[in-house]
Amino acid sequence: MSNWFERKAEDWVGTPEKKMRLLQWLVYVTNLYIIFGIFVLIWILYGKYIMRAWAYYTQ
Repeated sequence: MSNWFERKAEDWVGTPEKKMRLLQWLVYVTNLYIIFGIFVLIWILYGKYIMRAWAYYTQ
């Protein structure tokens, strides 16, 4: 039964180079989501202070 899964995975993903490229894109997209999440967390925690500082510096 595991050979069937291996064949299906080979059909879907392809060569080892294709697998590595897919993994690289997965890591890239995951890193983008993590960075975006960090910025959202900073905004949630310190957004009020950031807005006050921006208003102070632009007056």
